[in-house]
Amino acid sequence: MRRLSLLLLAFAATSASALPVSEKNTLTNTRYKESASEKASREFKEADAALPALPDTKSGNWFDIYVSETYAKRPKILLDSIQIMPAPDTSIRYVLNTQSAQGHDNLTYEALFCARSSFTYKEDKRSSYKIFGYGDSVNKRWIQPRNAGWKNIGTTLERNDDPRAVIYNAFCVDGIPRDAAQAVSRLKERAGRHKLRLRNTDK
Repeated sequence: MRRLSLLLLAFAATSASALPVSEKNTLTNTRYKESASEKASREFKEADAALPALPDTKSGNWFDIYVSETYAKRPKILLDSIQIMPAPDTSIRYVLNTQSAQGHDNLTYEALFCARSSFTYKEDKRSSYKIFGYGDSVNKRWIQPRNAGWKNIGTTLERNDDPRAVIYNAFCVDGIPRDAAQAVSRLKERAGRHKLRLRNTDK
């Protein structure tokens, strides 16, 4: 009798292990299929736009980026140059002048892409920046880099690239600005000498 009971228990265990696992007990939903519109909303495609005219560094609506008391350079953004590219790009483009301590101008025309969420799905684009041109103040032109590419913004940005860390916190915390006016407002509130102390809890 005991042998029969053991055989029945062994058969029951074998049958149970052969049953398909319910998706309710798994960590992923294998039946979900992303719609075309959902996929399109996540895709990034860089917008093709012409470089702006090389600005005058001695005049114009420049805004000083405050990094710290010990930071020797004097970075500033031309407020009138700020624009938010239409979807599916959505990057923020601007002219930055990372002026040296001696007053030498170092102009760049660049873009900052803010990741759409803290969750990265497959090939979702991460927060990153790209330089489209370096200013040539002698010949009054932009020099385009040969191998320009998007550089991911990681945890080392603040140590290696102080001005862009401040710009990133101004533009990307709380999601991308809805328009250029809000981008300018955030920059004035968060990147000036009396900026708010922000903590990024989303990216």
